[in-house]
Amino acid sequence: MTLRSKAQIILGAVLLAALLLLDVMFTGFLVDSADQTDRERMERNLSRTYLTLKGEERMLSAIAGNWAYSDKAWDFMTGANPDYPNIYMNRAVLTEIGVSSLIFLDNDGKAVFYRDYSSPDDESSPESEIEAFSGEGGAEFLRNIPEDGASGVIMKGGEPILFAVKRIRRSNKGGAEAGSLIATMALSPKMIQIISNSLDFTFAIVPVTPKEKEMELPGRRLDNDPSSSYIRGSALVRDYTGAPAFWITCVSPNVDIREAKRRLQMLFLALGAAAAAVVFLFGLFMKEQVTARLVRLRHEVETIRGDGGDTYGVTVDKKRDEIAELQRTLNDSIAFFEFRQGEKNRVDDITLSVYKRFSEAGSRLCMKTLEDIATVFWREDDRASRSAVLRGAREARKFAAYLGMEEEELVYIYTGSLFAKMGMITLPHSLLYKKTPLSPAEEREYKKYPIRTKDLMNGVELLRPAAPIAYSWNESWDGSGFPRRISGSSIPLGARIYAVVEEWNELTRPWPGRVLPDKDDVTAALRAKAGSRLDPHIVEKFIEYLHGGE
Repeated sequence: MTLRSKAQIILGAVLLAALLLLDVMFTGFLVDSADQTDRERMERNLSRTYLTLKGEERMLSAIAGNWAYSDKAWDFMTGANPDYPNIYMNRAVLTEIGVSSLIFLDNDGKAVFYRDYSSPDDESSPESEIEAFSGEGGAEFLRNIPEDGASGVIMKGGEPILFAVKRIRRSNKGGAEAGSLIATMALSPKMIQIISNSLDFTFAIVPVTPKEKEMELPGRRLDNDPSSSYIRGSALVRDYTGAPAFWITCVSPNVDIREAKRRLQMLFLALGAAAAAVVFLFGLFMKEQVTARLVRLRHEVETIRGDGGDTYGVTVDKKRDEIAELQRTLNDSIAFFEFRQGEKNRVDDITLSVYKRFSEAGSRLCMKTLEDIATVFWREDDRASRSAVLRGAREARKFAAYLGMEEEELVYIYTGSLFAKMGMITLPHSLLYKKTPLSPAEEREYKKYPIRTKDLMNGVELLRPAAPIAYSWNESWDGSGFPRRISGSSIPLGARIYAVVEEWNELTRPWPGRVLPDKDDVTAALRAKAGSRLDPHIVEKFIEYLHGGE
């Protein structure tokens, strides 16, 4: 990449970063302003709804006072006007304004008379509303009504009911009390719809859950998810005891700022185009002042590199700037490089040759030493003779290479196979060379040799990575092996590979007087143990290796 290109990229990146920062700032300001507007509108809606419900409550209080402070109602309660309900209480207007019921109570708080004004499809009834006051504190509240009456909210199951209660007195509020009157208004879905129509937006009533009653609840809750086009708000309403009763929840659309954002993005696109023009003009300036001289310098350097003969360096401009300094430095470097390169090439050739011979000799010596250690304890007539150990280890390495394992894994396979039976040297001779079947105690002692093999290998840092192979190769695919009785893929892959190779080694290892089986017999014998002693997949791969991989 040229210096001019880098300068253009840096300038373009700076201008782009500045534009992006301004875009983010202005867009963020726009979004925050819209969010604030949405929240303030939702606050106003919740306040209007709350005040509307309070207005309904005050209206209900006025209705209750109009009926309670009446000479006719007082006469009815004292027995002087028994026809009062039939004459005066059939008011259709009460149904129209949403009053659910009027309930007359005597001074002991017992219902004397009530009238239902709710619509036929409204589940509210005077009986259910009287029952709502029968809970803890309700009866005590009715017996101790304040002098000027009271109003509030009471919950009937999950439905809130507005109520107002007044003492029944004469119209001049004189004389003794004749009982009390309760006016109710159930906040049914129909009533909520009527109130919503007057507010020009929709709200809902959500009762407070038992879990929420145990919490400190805020008076307002707002939820404005930036990814949503709606804002949700809730206002808490408490009942006449001060306990949380229900939430007024409102949902309204957010302010649509898409057009404003589109115009803002168009503005920044125009600024981006102007910035691109600035970068382009800057590139032309750099081309005239810098790039032409650098291109000439590059051509001269390429010519020097391509000649391979005597060179006199590059042309040094008469200008006093950084490029002229670079040209002079290049001339010095060219002369020094030619000298050093010749020396370095001679040293590198010698060093590489020495390193290569030393590495190859060290690897051979290390592996030969490991082979000698692994086989020094075995006699040719042993169950695990020297030749058999080397034969099995080398075949395991070749088979693992056929499977595509990495070089480091091949080393571990080879060393693990070499030392797989090393623990046998700790067994008593009488047990190791016994010709008759082993007793249970002798078999338990024999099955400990993989543990001793692992301990011996873990004591040598070079052999430690290969210890799991020697420790686990006696495990069987079906879990019947030893020493841990693990099964399937829980057995390390290297151990499963060596188990198959060792089975083949025992089948094909020559000794005097033995008739060796052919490939078909070996294949059949290996497949007979697939799925029980041996991994069936490894067995099939080894058979494929025997028939086509040699």
